[in-house]
Amino acid sequence: MKTVLFLLLATCLALHPGAALQCYSCTAQVSNRDCLNVQNCTVDQHSCFTSRVRAIGLVTVISKGCSTKCEDDAENYYVGKKNITCCYSDLCNVSGAHTLKPPATLGLLTVLCSLWLWGSGRL
Repeated sequence: MKTVLFLLLATCLALHPGAALQCYSCTAQVSNRDCLNVQNCTVDQHSCFTSRVRAIGLVTVISKGCSTKCEDDAENYYVGKKNITCCYSDLCNVSGAHTLKPPATLGLLTVLCSLWLWGSGRL
């Protein structure tokens, strides 16, 4: 039980408030290998995004970075497609895969930290 409580404490301390989110960043690249530059987001940027535009089925152009207001989106055009995915943890936009959304993540961390505080007699 002590090991579990220690791991919960370590997780709570590792997620200290005020730390800037980090996202992979690039603009209009044809390969994901060219999109592995790390960018420190500003305080008002709470999400990472990956935008993929596929033109005429031949070329895919990838852009990544930090965002203040990211919304998942997909659109089909006559000559191609656009797909935007958002995520909310450090370097989560490495391949555009989805992660837990903030409400689920924060809710889980709140419960775990509360259990740790309750178990240690501080609550």
